[in-house]
Amino acid sequence: MQRPTLGSEHETARRGGSPETYRHGPLAPWLGSGDIVAVGAAPLPRNEDGHAIVFAGYRLQDVGDFRAAIRDWMGAVRIGGHLVIVVPHAFLFERSNALPSRWRPEQRRLYTPAALLDEVEEALIPNSYRVRWLGDLDNGYNYRLERSVPPVGRHDIALVLERTPIPDWDLTERQVLTATGPDFAFEPGHTRLERPAVSHPTRILVLKLDHLGDFIMGLPALERLRTGFPDAEITLVVGSWNVGMAEETGLFERVVAFDVFPRNSTEEKVDVHGKTTLFRETVTGEYDIAIDLRNDDDTRFLLPLVRADIRAGMGNRAKFPYLDIFLPVDATRHGWEAVRIEELSAREFDCRGVFRRTHHQIAARGDLIRQDGNAVVWGPYRHLLPGQYLFEPHIDIDPRTPGLVAYDIAVDEKVLHRGVFGGAETPPMIFRNETDGGRFEFRLWPVDDEPLADFQFFGGRLVRQGASSVLHQSEYTTLLVELLLLRVTQAGVLREWTPPA
Repeated sequence: MQRPTLGSEHETARRGGSPETYRHGPLAPWLGSGDIVAVGAAPLPRNEDGHAIVFAGYRLQDVGDFRAAIRDWMGAVRIGGHLVIVVPHAFLFERSNALPSRWRPEQRRLYTPAALLDEVEEALIPNSYRVRWLGDLDNGYNYRLERSVPPVGRHDIALVLERTPIPDWDLTERQVLTATGPDFAFEPGHTRLERPAVSHPTRILVLKLDHLGDFIMGLPALERLRTGFPDAEITLVVGSWNVGMAEETGLFERVVAFDVFPRNSTEEKVDVHGKTTLFRETVTGEYDIAIDLRNDDDTRFLLPLVRADIRAGMGNRAKFPYLDIFLPVDATRHGWEAVRIEELSAREFDCRGVFRRTHHQIAARGDLIRQDGNAVVWGPYRHLLPGQYLFEPHIDIDPRTPGLVAYDIAVDEKVLHRGVFGGAETPPMIFRNETDGGRFEFRLWPVDDEPLADFQFFGGRLVRQGASSVLHQSEYTTLLVELLLLRVTQAGVLREWTPPA
């Protein structure tokens, strides 16, 4: 079975786009003629006055620091000139609201018109530009095609910004100081009051935006939350790869998929804050309690986006002033004494010579593999200390291709765990190493008398479980839930109250 490929028009877009392909249609007033400079791999050429038109076609979605890129492009535009940005439309091109992109695996972010405008407002100084045109380009788009078929027709979002001189006035009023001397009168601006206890919250939102291993370790805390609030309607927000397991627990009335991180954590880090608009569109409604159960604080900024009466998470009020209930976290928990978590990239694994390799992945075409009883991917031959381990492989199996992919885990050539991948979720692989320095190996195999499915392998995550001298992440999450139960149902929650003027 041949993998679908994009046509020549789309391949041009993959390579960065060209102003010529947009000269007709809505962008004609800006790209019809004039001094046009296209953004490419090399730095933008500069001149003293700036350029009339800077065209950034299919570039923004691939850069890591979108703020720096937008500022750089606009900086090359002269006053009165225009910056034209074109990106693929998430709903027309990928036909998805989560990465990775089916047609452009190098892509780092998905865009809707609102998401594109949000990034511009984050990057540029207010009133240094004006939005002259924003819209969907879907000329000739075939809406009848299946999602698995490459799109036909235009599938872009275009934004035209005019660079304008910054006015002398600001958006905020400046306070004029009129006092002639110090005022020693004590008038507190706000008073801390104890909020009455909320004994029976009816709606609770839980963010557990972790990878598979961390989600499994957080299950005791989620079970405690359910028993503590047996009558509440609990909504859980997790990565799409954890939806099935979360639903099988039966702990939640609703499970929502939201991918703030890539499923394969060995990939290059993404701009998490770029998911703000998509989060607002995905998580709606009002809640009595919103709690972020991720130990690391990189998702804590999502809590203020939730309409909730009480917000809880790891950290402290100095760093996260919007937290009503917080559990301080030991900053040394990632030190040498902590339980080890290792990200194993695809570079640490070997594979058959017919496979395609990049910096981040091993890609397999199953129809090219000869059934000879040998593994197709193997590695990384790590020497382990004795203990209990959990291995989470990062693998995407193409459901459009027939066939199966088997796996096993061996330590010192003794197989400790084996199975066959099925469905969209990767099963947890728990094994125990009994020897000091036991050699760990993970392998992928064809299944006897079955074709090998097409797949992409990105490495995996190896977690050594057990106690250490600092709290383990499962203990932190459970303690945070216990603190929430104590504060909400018994002690009450301290809230800041500002008296009316």
